[in-house]
Amino acid sequence: MNARVQEFLEKAARGENVYISDVRRAFSEAECRIICDLTLVIGGCKRWEIRIPAAVEAQEAKFVREYFYATLYNILSTFGGVQMTLSIQPEDDFSKTLCETLDDVFQVHIPKSKRRGYGKCLNVTDRINAAQGKPVFSFAITKQVLPALPAEVQQHSNAVSTCRVAVEKARNASICGIDIGGTDIKVVGISGSKIVAVKEYDWFPAEMTRMEQLIEPILLMARVMRAAMSLPDTPKAAALKEQMLKKGVSDEAMQSAVDTCRTVYGEAPLLDGIGVCFPDVVIDDKIVGGETYKTRGIRNASADYEKAVLLLTSLKSMLLAQCKSHGRVHLSNDGSLAAYTAAVEIAHSGEADSIASGVFAHTLGTELGTGWIDETGEIPPIPLEVYNCIIDLGNHPARAYHELDVRSVNNFNTGLSGTLQKYCSQSGAYRLALRILGEQSPAQLAALFDKGFLERRDDGVFVRQTPSDMRKPLLEHLMRLAADGDVAAEEIFREIGEFLAVTFEETEWMLAPRSRARILFGRFVKHKRCFDLMQQGASARNDVRFVAGDGTLAFTPVMLELKNDPVHTVAQFGQAVGAAYFAASQL
Repeated sequence: MNARVQEFLEKAARGENVYISDVRRAFSEAECRIICDLTLVIGGCKRWEIRIPAAVEAQEAKFVREYFYATLYNILSTFGGVQMTLSIQPEDDFSKTLCETLDDVFQVHIPKSKRRGYGKCLNVTDRINAAQGKPVFSFAITKQVLPALPAEVQQHSNAVSTCRVAVEKARNASICGIDIGGTDIKVVGISGSKIVAVKEYDWFPAEMTRMEQLIEPILLMARVMRAAMSLPDTPKAAALKEQMLKKGVSDEAMQSAVDTCRTVYGEAPLLDGIGVCFPDVVIDDKIVGGETYKTRGIRNASADYEKAVLLLTSLKSMLLAQCKSHGRVHLSNDGSLAAYTAAVEIAHSGEADSIASGVFAHTLGTELGTGWIDETGEIPPIPLEVYNCIIDLGNHPARAYHELDVRSVNNFNTGLSGTLQKYCSQSGAYRLALRILGEQSPAQLAALFDKGFLERRDDGVFVRQTPSDMRKPLLEHLMRLAADGDVAAEEIFREIGEFLAVTFEETEWMLAPRSRARILFGRFVKHKRCFDLMQQGASARNDVRFVAGDGTLAFTPVMLELKNDPVHTVAQFGQAVGAAYFAASQL
């Protein structure tokens, strides 16, 4: 057996991480050379070289196959595509046999509803292709040498001017920014570059069973914000506004307040624009993914899920009902909006030139969002589902647990092991807490059960979700422990930083963005100490530099106002502001 493969397998059996980027380096001189060409749905082609050893022994061959499949899966999750052509050497029977398994492994010819594992990424790819009028995805294998790719056109950098124009357009507009997450929706209403309304709405979309249940709260938030922004500055109107914006108010009470607003003050003025940050693949303002954890319940309960997804693609037209005839609704995914938000703020800072190479960002929350603004200031039209990418080929004992078990490294949606969903996210923090506190601070681990954050049932360990959803409180508890100097809790966030460093390596290999810094948004950066710990963990592995998407990243008038808000923070509501600017960019 190959000595390095043997080493990787031993680490995996011990429950240690075996990072895909480490395996790639170890295989960089291996005898089998496969050239992978991906034809993109937007035109053009990307190319990678994949090296693998010609494995003979069964366990070794299984590991090599897993590495190869994971590599292709990561590429497809990131780029989508119309066809992947794999060029192998004429005498390479091992690679030929391996490539011939791809149609079955990725379930190319199986209906979307029946795909599992690696095949799940093709559901998103095929939906994107259909929306763009392209054929379904296919593999092709050849022994021919692939022609040289044309030189990539050097893009002219105008990211700074693009971002500044958006803020200027927002100056005299009434805009709503909606940031949709897995545990809450955050909404900001802006008029004349001033924040006039802020709303946080808790929800749990993963438990919903119909797409209408997911869509209606979003539409309600738009109606509420439009009404709240229209109210005069009087005590009576202020009471009505509080009824709409107060956290925890029922949907019925909010709608009743909207109706009262209409009765007392007349029809609220229509908005100039609505920007939406949605946690799924968004191409050309259409939500075309449908494979995230948030829609898990709907996916499982729907008799015709493709029809349900089609309804979700109409969200833009539904929201346009709250806008003027010339108004705009502009959607993007959470990661891309994080990158856009950062780019807009930096464009108004003393370091504006630093975004000439674009911006790459992550949101750390229920899952890992990833966003990229290229040097032109635009969002590349690719899925960029980095949270689905596999970074760990090890940790074999944790694969035995059900994906909902806190200890599991298996993806909620695909069942695949080692994806970023279970590493750089709430789930990653919970899993690490169970292991690290168990090893270093048993009393703190016991407290997680005693305080009702975790529960044991059905031979598993789960985050308690009844009678109250403890996901956010548990993460807050772990962050407070780390911020207060608990040594074991600190290690949780250092390890998450290490995972982010591996993510950097994988995205560098696949995408090679010109920007090398990574801007981080979400609850994980709410506490500076947690952010610093993540940077420590990352720096121990490579030179990636993190930038906190918190109050320090506030330079536009609206973001500065949010920074000075005694209640609402940039870390929490910054992306909603960014979504508003995103809508303004289209005016």
